[in-house]
Amino acid sequence: MTPRNGATTLKSRRLAIQYGRKKIDYDLSYSSRKTLAIDVHPDLSVAVTAPKDATDSAVKEKIQKRASWIIKQQRFFENYLPTIPPRRYVSGESHRYLGRQYRLRVHKGDEDAVKMARGQINVYIINAKDKSRIKPLVVGWFRLRSEVVFREIFDSVVTKAVRYGIEADGFEIRRMRNRWGSCTREGRILLNPDLIIAPKMCIEYVIIHELCHLQEYNHSPKFYRLLKKIMPDWEQRRERLNDCVVE
Repeated sequence: MTPRNGATTLKSRRLAIQYGRKKIDYDLSYSSRKTLAIDVHPDLSVAVTAPKDATDSAVKEKIQKRASWIIKQQRFFENYLPTIPPRRYVSGESHRYLGRQYRLRVHKGDEDAVKMARGQINVYIINAKDKSRIKPLVVGWFRLRSEVVFREIFDSVVTKAVRYGIEADGFEIRRMRNRWGSCTREGRILLNPDLIIAPKMCIEYVIIHELCHLQEYNHSPKFYRLLKKIMPDWEQRRERLNDCVVE
């Protein structure tokens, strides 16, 4: 293989470019493709796949041209990572539900149950000394509520997406460590049950965002144009989503 600016191997390499004050690290690999591809992943890493005969200088030049887009995507994912404060599940603790704050209150009851009333999430347990029952009861209640609320919103926004040629059979609820929602390459919509803490307008945004990926898998300009058509105020909704986890 002809050397490329001193490189004599096709193995993946870790390289970087400087864009203003920002250093962009990227993993460079090669394939039989004819054009260069740049992917920004949710963990903020950048993967570049180049043609086998591409020189390092040509690769860097193209990455330099796309640097502003790369940084934009990293900022998007950086904002998209939920930072939900850890919970202790004790009486008096604050919990969010659909964008509003509720106080957790633990009571002795005739049965183990969770009920919402007058701005409180009331947890009833038979054995008041068994504090280990509180967390599973609360988590289970939030999970059930997410199933009901997400279904209601999903069915509503799908009717909007259909007008743009997007169709979806449904969604799955799956806990994800660093995403509110996701769309797999197989076309499955995944929603994090923790999204139930957000206002309905933000849940709508996340679902529409993932539905758009059924048509445009990457965060390309075409993806954002489609998102804008379906939800013109998506940026304001995203900002509201980012703010909803702050106590």
